[in-house]
Amino acid sequence: MIQPNLTADRMRAGVCTAMAAGTITLDGAPWGAWLPGSLLEPGAWPEATPRVLAFTGSLSGSTDEGDLRNWMPAGIEACRSALGSARTRAEDRGQRLVIVPHALHLVSDLHSTLRLLREHQGVGVALAPAALLTASMLEHAGDHLARILGTLGPVADAIILHDLARCVDGDGEPSVKPCAWGHGVLDAALVASLMPAGVPALTLDR
Repeated sequence: MIQPNLTADRMRAGVCTAMAAGTITLDGAPWGAWLPGSLLEPGAWPEATPRVLAFTGSLSGSTDEGDLRNWMPAGIEACRSALGSARTRAEDRGQRLVIVPHALHLVSDLHSTLRLLREHQGVGVALAPAALLTASMLEHAGDHLARILGTLGPVADAIILHDLARCVDGDGEPSVKPCAWGHGVLDAALVASLMPAGVPALTLDR
């Protein structure tokens, strides 16, 4: 089956996050748009788009910084509250809320993404496999990617492809940062072999 291709103007990368700028389209028609910031600290809500893509955010107050509380009861409750409010806002506008999980955020891994899908019927997921990988996971990236795409890929609204580059964080520890697809350390051929059939893909390569 041919993979439907989503398109966007360009990639916008932060220290640890990557997103598409402008309207995301499918076959020339509007498909979605990204909420600036996150559900915890949102920017202007996108109007006149069928889907709103959003990071859940972090209790650190920055989408580029994790926080241990994200994975504790306080983070779980903050996530439920933010998701409930955002879902209502989207539904009031006839839109679908689509969450983009990230390793540093409230929805950060396979387990929390499955909990999201179980608890919030009608909320979708746009899966960016690279966003769920940390520096310590790169040694066995193939295994992690197979598990992530094998479990979440078939139920995702879309797959978002960007790459990762190795770097060092402010504390001198190994880290990763997003970069354009095909310009980092991930095995593009492996990812291509793991892509679920029929799920739209957005490639952030510029």
